[in-house]
Amino acid sequence: MPQVTEPDDRSFAARLDWLFRTVTDPQGRPYSVRHVAQELTGRGCRISHTHLSNLRQGRAPDPRQSVVDAIAAFFGQPSSFFAPGQDDVDGGRDLAHALANPHIKQVAMRLADARLSPEGHAAVVAMIEQVERLEAAARARRSGERPAEAR
Repeated sequence: MPQVTEPDDRSFAARLDWLFRTVTDPQGRPYSVRHVAQELTGRGCRISHTHLSNLRQGRAPDPRQSVVDAIAAFFGQPSSFFAPGQDDVDGGRDLAHALANPHIKQVAMRLADARLSPEGHAAVVAMIEQVERLEAAARARRSGERPAEAR
């Protein structure tokens, strides 16, 4: 996956445009303004695709905080992503980089939608770790090495 870096311009419009250009759907395609507006409206943040397009192009004033929060959440960002000059205290940039991968975003969104208990989350993590071990063992067999945990 190519390295994802933040936009140089700290304006809301530039950062929103950057998200549209770098964050893709699970099939690897960029999101359309119309799709994002429909999703935000479905999540309770009424916004037209025209207004969202104007925000993206810098032709509308920066939106109220609730809209910023909804847009940030859709793209898997902390709201502070849109606040120039604030430090990334909560690891949001690392999360944004990870969520730029459509496979990771798909798993994260399914996990969020599932509303699992802490035990359910732990089971999912355990399954991921088991798959990781199985794939490492398969790679080791193909290359003729012993798995790392057996060393």
